[in-house]
Amino acid sequence: MARKRLSREDRYLIRVLGLFGEFRWRILMIIGIGIVGIVMFSFTPTFTRNIFNNLEESFDLNISPTMRFIYTQLVIFTVLALLNEVFQIICSFAIIRYENRAKHELVVKIKRKLDVVPVSFLDQFATGDLTRRVANLTGMLTRTVLMIIYRAARTVFFYITTAIAMFQISWILALVVIASLPLCIITAKLVSSRTQRYFNNNNQVIINSFSYMDKKVSLHNFYRTHGIDGAELEYEAHNENETRANIAEEVALGFNTIYITFIQNFMFLLVTVVFGILFVNGTLPEFGALPAFIVFSNRFLANAVIVTETTNLLQSLGPRAKKVFEILDYPDTMTEREHIDIERIGEIAFRNVSIERGGEKLLSNVSFRIPPGSSVAIVGAAGSGKGKIVEVLAKLEQYTGGQVAIDGVNLDEIKSDSYYPNFGIAFGLPFIFRGTVAENLLYGIRRTLPENVMQVTRRLGSHDFIAQLPNGYNTELSSDTTKLSVSQKQALNVARMVLKNPDLFVFNQALSSSDPVTEKDVIESIRKMNPRQTKIFVTHRLSSIENCDMIIFMAGGRAVEMGTHAELMKRKKRYYSAYTSG
Repeated sequence: MARKRLSREDRYLIRVLGLFGEFRWRILMIIGIGIVGIVMFSFTPTFTRNIFNNLEESFDLNISPTMRFIYTQLVIFTVLALLNEVFQIICSFAIIRYENRAKHELVVKIKRKLDVVPVSFLDQFATGDLTRRVANLTGMLTRTVLMIIYRAARTVFFYITTAIAMFQISWILALVVIASLPLCIITAKLVSSRTQRYFNNNNQVIINSFSYMDKKVSLHNFYRTHGIDGAELEYEAHNENETRANIAEEVALGFNTIYITFIQNFMFLLVTVVFGILFVNGTLPEFGALPAFIVFSNRFLANAVIVTETTNLLQSLGPRAKKVFEILDYPDTMTEREHIDIERIGEIAFRNVSIERGGEKLLSNVSFRIPPGSSVAIVGAAGSGKGKIVEVLAKLEQYTGGQVAIDGVNLDEIKSDSYYPNFGIAFGLPFIFRGTVAENLLYGIRRTLPENVMQVTRRLGSHDFIAQLPNGYNTELSSDTTKLSVSQKQALNVARMVLKNPDLFVFNQALSSSDPVTEKDVIESIRKMNPRQTKIFVTHRLSSIENCDMIIFMAGGRAVEMGTHAELMKRKKRYYSAYTSG
């Protein structure tokens, strides 16, 4: 017999549940405690029945045995109800805590994945899409999942115990009430199959809207931001699409609630009518059975809302899970071959390295050798391929042809956790976090003496502006601080990497906001530091790298010229033209 294939929603739910694997035994214990509470609470209407039956026998409040029995029943009822609520609060708090811990672990997994996937994978995401997936969808993916499972488990045991209690009163009424459950499930399945597309569409429309808004505030779309090329009309179209998609999803959620409410009200009315007939005919003679069964049936029908909550969860889970797991499922092409540890980064060799994406050659048969301790400049116009060389060295891009070797070992076979401690890169976009200037300088660096820090900042020319800050090296900063200019933030970023003192230091247009004189002085200072350190400088300012041991001039994804500044100037080819025209 062929096994029934799981639906996409079921597969996503199983994968999301796998995120909580670390806490599974604690979660099962919490669910068990919750079940104990609901099982105790499910029998409370029987005490109501006993109270009313005793009141029917005698309304003389002076009969102490009767009143004593009633008081006892009330106390038991109250204690069970309170215990259930206490269990509910404790279990809910624990469930929320584990949901948040699972979210944290999921974000960490995604971050680790983004550290090793090639840049070409990241380039396929629209602006803002990747940020939203990590910042929003990861939390939405784990939120309420455990709570729904917890409530569903409690509800199942509540149904079992309630059904037993109802059958003890009247099997006819019990069957009428229980029949509402399969009716709710069938209707939920039918409605969800018709409304799933609204959840999928809303998720995609929101992504498009986020991407558009991010683009509007970027310099790349500066002119469109100011109304050129119909930007206002495009914004209105995105806003209208998002509004419609939100309304459609809310209407779909509303349908899920409406049918449950209708079934509840109809079945409650049917139970009342059947009960009246049975009571009049004498089939159900107990007076106390009336309020007890009304409470039983009302609770039974009210808990059918778990069908709606589960349906809504599965409908919204699918589109969200697809977007998150798309990142996690990307092949670990950057790490799957890693098996070699290295102690340091020595000679670097590119041998006919090529990168091809979508039929376009981003790098084409690039070959060069960088001896350890050399200072090398990689220059060329925007899009020439120099950035791709940096990405390959940083293990952020996978080359499609050729070989990159470190001391004769293939780069893609070197374990990242042994490579990165010896590798340092300073980008033009400075990384500044909330903390003091000193904490920013020493981020990711083992302890060092304050005089060593100031020795580096003095050599790089950044000590003077730091000393003029309100509290010097103890001045508090953040990513959006106005205390520093962009060029000063870049200077801190460069100083941090110099203090790290890696075997291979890549300066990737790290002082692009500084003036040419400052950049040249800093590059010269770095070039003269630590003769055992290999230094690669990527910049558009050719005057800054004249004294490097080797200059690689890139054009059209090819290394078209290599040599010292004097050699390249003597040849009077592309480098010469770029240098003299600049």
